[in-house]
Amino acid sequence: MSGAAHPVRLFLALWPQDIARDQLAKLARQLADDCSGRCIQPKNLHLTLAFMGEIDQGNIPRLCQAAPAIRQSPFNLTLDKVCFWKKAGVVVAGTSQCPAELTTLVQDLQHLLSALRIRYDDTYPFTPHVTLVRNVRHCSLPDSIQAIDWPVTQWSLAQSRQTPYESVYQSLADWAL
Repeated sequence: MSGAAHPVRLFLALWPQDIARDQLAKLARQLADDCSGRCIQPKNLHLTLAFMGEIDQGNIPRLCQAAPAIRQSPFNLTLDKVCFWKKAGVVVAGTSQCPAELTTLVQDLQHLLSALRIRYDDTYPFTPHVTLVRNVRHCSLPDSIQAIDWPVTQWSLAQSRQTPYESVYQSLADWAL
């Protein structure tokens, strides 16, 4: 047996607390019906801060050891709009005003990953969003939604695993803000 570590699919994320998750799940169900798509399961609703993709699992302890260096106060995120991203075939909840604290958190995490020489996807500029519905070909969205207030008090290192039926996301470690 070889001593090589196996790759794992990792990302850094925010997970909504119960009230915000329930509101997002309700919105996802409504939009899935309207858009003939597949709504994301409540347990999988999250906001990706940095996507690392397939990386060597040996990076997990290094990242967990360095993560406490990220220092920031808790903040509030308001999700107040929905968008259809046609190319990706998804409907997402987003914000019309990204909190400065969220931008700073993402930048700090990107710097941390770079310092650890852990690659992450920076193909697109960070756009805070929560994917609500997948497999959407066309959609007529409401002009407005009831704002969802999300108190952000921690961030997480998470793993994505593919099963025959769905993606399963698991938080591996959490750090308080």
